[in-house]
Amino acid sequence: MTRIAITGINSYFAKTVLGKLETDPDVTSIVGIDVVPGQFTSPKIEFHQEDVRSEAVFKLLEGVDTVVHLAFIVQEIRDKQRTHDINLNGSINVFNACVANRVGKIVYTSSIASYGAHPDNPIGMAEDHPLRPNPDSYYSSDKATIENFLAGFAKEHPEIMLTILRPPVIVGPRLQNFGADAFTKKRSLAIKGRDTEIQFLHEKDLSTALYLAITRRVPGIYNIAADDYSTVRRINAMAGVKLINVSVGLIKMLANLFFALGLEKASQGWVSLMEWPIVVSSEKFKKATGWQPRFSTDQAFRDFLKSRS
Repeated sequence: MTRIAITGINSYFAKTVLGKLETDPDVTSIVGIDVVPGQFTSPKIEFHQEDVRSEAVFKLLEGVDTVVHLAFIVQEIRDKQRTHDINLNGSINVFNACVANRVGKIVYTSSIASYGAHPDNPIGMAEDHPLRPNPDSYYSSDKATIENFLAGFAKEHPEIMLTILRPPVIVGPRLQNFGADAFTKKRSLAIKGRDTEIQFLHEKDLSTALYLAITRRVPGIYNIAADDYSTVRRINAMAGVKLINVSVGLIKMLANLFFALGLEKASQGWVSLMEWPIVVSSEKFKKATGWQPRFSTDQAFRDFLKSRS
């Protein structure tokens, strides 16, 4: 029987898998931790409105068998010092609380963004490809920094089973964030002379992958993504967005200006992550768990578009 704690329980990622955990008879209770107030109807969920940087986390993890660490600043905020403090120090605080409470398993969701977007990225990168985060992207840099911390953490604490998942952009009917908003526009900017490859994962496939990582013994680092990829121009065409071709430098400059003025929700770091391909192979996770993505990149995106119509 398992007592699970989930940081960021109000996050998009958490919502994809909660239903499976709530109906699993082997899951006795779920400790939910989030700074955002939450209302849950399941009797299994014990919600606590708390910051992951707080000392209170040590008390909340008492008696917990598995910790699923999802809390992370995804939607960009202007205060980058606070962003890094939450992402890095918050994560380290959670991991230290796991050690103090003798938690047996940690599941951490990283991202394929930790590889960084680079012109020499091969298509279908495996988990042993070096992490080269984009320095102007807090998201890419913080994900890679946490992974580097966990590499040492795992050696110091072999008694804790550590599973790291690296998903791409998640899409599906529940998606409601600044990424989804990009496809409601009639026009958008595109990098002149380039059509970057892009890979998605459907939220249902993420749900299954998370559930397997939480309920099975699968230590290690795993990419989880659709088996194929699309391109930036193709997905915009599917969404009916007309692209205006300009230089990447101009796109970044405008992104920073509009973000500073409060007219856009993302600055140049997110442009950098779309500048070059980050396409991965999920063969390692498939072999370890039998997981198979049910949706292709295009199918996942179409399901998202259908929910918005």
